Amino acid sequence: MPTSATQEDRAFAEVKRLCTAGLGEATLLREVLERVRQAVPAEAYCFSATDPASGLMTRAFVEGMGGEEGARVFFERVYLEEDVNGFHVMSRRWVDRPVALLSEVTGGKLERSLRYREHTGPLGLHYELRGVCSVGKERWGGIDLTRERGRPDFDDREVALLRRLAPHLGAGLRAAVLLSQDALEAGENGVPGVLVLDHRRWSVSHYNAPAERLLGELEELSPGWQEGDLPPALSSVVGAVLRALKYETERDQASVPRLCVKARSGRWLTLQGTLTEARPGHPSEMMIIIEPAGPREITWIKATAYGLSSREKEVVELVVRGASTRQIATRLYISEYTVQDHLSNIFDKVGIRGRKALVRRLFYDNLYPSLRP
Repeated sequence: MPTSATQEDRAFAEVKRLCTAGLGEATLLREVLERVRQAVPAEAYCFSATDPASGLMTRAFVEGMGGEEGARVFFERVYLEEDVNGFHVMSRRWVDRPVALLSEVTGGKLERSLRYREHTGPLGLHYELRGVCSVGKERWGGIDLTRERGRPDFDDREVALLRRLAPHLGAGLRAAVLLSQDALEAGENGVPGVLVLDHRRWSVSHYNAPAERLLGELEELSPGWQEGDLPPALSSVVGAVLRALKYETERDQASVPRLCVKARSGRWLTLQGTLTEARPGHPSEMMIIIEPAGPREITWIKATAYGLSSREKEVVELVVRGASTRQIATRLYISEYTVQDHLSNIFDKVGIRGRKALVRRLFYDNLYPSLRP
């Protein structure tokens, strides 16, 4: 049943409020999904957060997409492939067109979409409305709404509503990165988590205790997580490793299946995947390493969240390494006056004054949150 303009305006106002309420990533996605569901009916939804550095999904709320088997098909055969309505294709046009209908980009021939052929079509789903949640050129999340076969396509008002919502959700997800963090758990020993997976069945064959604990920091693990019901961040890395095995471009070959994700505890974790060497009688297995993020990754993602430019990020990286104004100028081939201008802009964006405060805000507080006053 179509919704009224009043309902859509109410949904937009509520989502905009949520995106400026200082909510955490998971809470924000869940609450926004509930508001959108009331204004734009669909049989399947996926609202996700993205690591802006790697472009990989870090967290998602999914309904009606085929459960565990649907997730496996999606991450293994669809997620990182070039598609007519894929996020990697949309990334080149998201500034001008952050939301698109599958029926439009395929010219009405939905079967042109790999996602439709491999994933949503076999589930009985048909028309799709997809959007990216970005701030500038950085993608912080994504939106998918899909209707079952026999239902009408999304109309112009529904598309317009999602186009209004998408940038606000992007800003809200970016702001979630800047929330203060909880202290680390007592007894943290710094041992990385290690999982070994059978990537043909997507099941976990071996893992150590830190791996289970660190995965539990990402989200509540389901009873069947070892049998393939993996958290989205872990599935993203698995899919990226499989993609790297069949690279088609130099970018694919050079890419590292690695993402940085904010855990429920508030600290940042990195997940990196690789394949073990096969031996006679022993096929290769997939190994995932999970550990606290390092200073460079934390600094980069926090600088991105504050909206620093590429040049400003370069200045920040050198400041964190203790470089003087003269050393920064020499390294970047700019004048010392220009360095001071960049620093002034950086201080304004981050909301601090002075280099020590900058290092503390972007690096120290996030690497060692348990030592924060």
